This record gives sequence, structure tokens and C-alpha cells, in this order.
Amino acid sequence: MSVDLRRISARHLRHLLAPWFAAGWTPADVLHALDHLPDGRPWTFAGRVRHVPGWIGHRLAAWRDADGRPVISKSQRLAAAAAAERARQAARRRESEERYARSLGGPRRWAPQMPRAEALAPAPAVPAEPSPPTAAWRAARAALAARLAARP
Repeated sequence: MSVDLRRISARHLRHLLAPWFAAGWTPADVLHALDHLPDGRPWTFAGRVRHVPGWIGHRLAAWRDADGRPVISKSQRLAAAAAAERARQAARRRESEERYARSLGGPRRWAPQMPRAEALAPAPAVPAEPSPPTAAWRAARAALAARLAARP
């Protein structure tokens, strides 16, 4: 469900959404919050919105904590989950390296890597060397020369 937010001025909308933007929310987060409850269920709606600022305040009130501050937005939750997953992967990588070092008595040595741009660059164009003439070509050329020489 989408309400036409253009029914109020940009200045008024900015005033209403200032606490969320100050908390690091993105415009996409605000639109998500206007259409969904914090648990992910969509808001139910039947009818026309008469007072857009009141409707915005009501919808976003569900996204406030007990102290009245905006809770963590959807994009912030996703970013935190991605950062936690990267940290878990780094920890597993370190554990694997330590296990490998203990089993072989030293750290793993990797082959040097070329820069990504160099790896993805096309192979340089090298002009092909002309191949020497074949025996059949030489024979045909000699026959042509003989015919041209025999002409008056």
C-alpha cells in the first residue's frame, strides 16, 4: 500500500522524518516502515488516508523503542548481519590457517596473485609472423612465371 506523500510539503515531510534520518535510516527504510510492521508483516489498510502527517506518525510509531527513539532499520539490520557473517568467515579462515600451520609445521604460502585489472585485461595483440611459402605455392608461382615468360 502506498500513500501519495506529495500531499504534504517536502519541508513538512523532512520535519516528520528527521528522527529516522538522524538515526541512519535511508529513504527506502522509511518507505519499508510505512508499508510493514517491525516483524515484517504488511500493514493492513482499508480506506483513504485523510491526514497524511498523522498516518505517517502512526505507522512510524511502531518503529520506536520504549524511549521513543527509532529502532534499527531494515538496511541497518541487514548490514549488521552481513558484517557478522564476514567476521565469522574471517574467524573460520584464521582457524583453518592455524590448523594447517600446526599440521605442516609452518604457515601456508600462497602463490603471488596478479592484480584484478591485469587478470581481466585482454591478451595483448601480437602480430602474427607470416608463414613461409609452401612447396605447392612455390611450384604454382614458378609455373605462372614460366607461362608469363613464354608469352610474346
